[in-house]
Amino acid sequence: MSEAIRIAIGAPLSGNAAALGAEMKQAIELAVEEQNADGGIAGFPIMVEGADDQGKVETGRQVADDFCNRPDLLGVVGHYNSNVTIAAAEIYAAHDLPMITPIASDTALTERSLPNVFRFTNRDDQTGAAISRHLYDTMGKRRAVLVETETIYGHSIGIAFSRAFLSLGGRIAERRTVREGSRDFDPLVASLRADFDLLFYGGSFEGAFILRAMRRAGLHQLFASGDGCWDAVNFLEPAGETATLGEGVLVLSATPEVGRFAGSSDFAARYATLFGPIGNYAVNCYDSVRVLIAAIRDAITETKGNPSRRDVLTAMRKLRFKGIAYSDPVQWDEKGDNLAVVTALNVVENGRFRQVAEIPRTQGGLIDAASRRPRQFLSR
Repeated sequence: MSEAIRIAIGAPLSGNAAALGAEMKQAIELAVEEQNADGGIAGFPIMVEGADDQGKVETGRQVADDFCNRPDLLGVVGHYNSNVTIAAAEIYAAHDLPMITPIASDTALTERSLPNVFRFTNRDDQTGAAISRHLYDTMGKRRAVLVETETIYGHSIGIAFSRAFLSLGGRIAERRTVREGSRDFDPLVASLRADFDLLFYGGSFEGAFILRAMRRAGLHQLFASGDGCWDAVNFLEPAGETATLGEGVLVLSATPEVGRFAGSSDFAARYATLFGPIGNYAVNCYDSVRVLIAAIRDAITETKGNPSRRDVLTAMRKLRFKGIAYSDPVQWDEKGDNLAVVTALNVVENGRFRQVAEIPRTQGGLIDAASRRPRQFLSR
């Protein structure tokens, strides 16, 4: 074994998602620094290096190739975008390189059951079903306009929402697709029929501008979205006061709000001191690398000091890890999905997200056609 344990980060450090990728990298590096201050892993320091995948599939493949060609690397935390993660995962699988993604949510990622792939966050089919049930059963919504971006994430969360909402008895009054990066949605909003009671948006960077166009046009219906809008920089700031006008907004997140579970507030304070307030999934990223570190530690113990990538994969599969993102310990199902995940639902008050419901994984993923009564919600 070398004199250090080496892991890597694949994230979008330039392009539309640069601020999100930077937060991901910062949270991971903070966890590594803390672990090194505590002696590293079995006395070995952890070395971490980051690479910019630019949020692009081809760049992500190149990053994955570069990581795989480094025999000293024992694991990767990445990537952020679902399309990049799906493409990179196959390359890592061919080289037995463990990959844990803190954020990528497209259902297809783990449906292939690649043995090296672990998803810390929740899947779109789980979160889409959870928010659909809340909209239908708790809020009484029946007719939705669905707007999604021309991206893998936009399509994935859009499909997940529509399937679940329709299975409950709801209707999709209209379905529209928009180009990522667009900002002028006045023509789109002007063309919508008025007989809908919510607009569901699947995407990341256009939601605030769709919302503003709705309110300018005098449309007061609820704006609901996937976790692409659970973002201070790209949603809360451009939406401003518009997020509280009319029926407001309902935005899902795949991690409960900071402070819900022990350790998350302390982490957020440490992070804010160094980098400023958390804007998105820093807690997921922090826990994800800690999971990888724990698996490497277990592999070192099992091999008496010289683990291979396959040894780390074996240790990861067996792992139970209590972090700060979820109440239950992290452990994996046969596909590599995290059994501890939940879906949180948030409104906006005073310029901040406030959690109003939390749905466990077992209640979020499948619609029970025999019963349309709301299942247990943990509200606050």
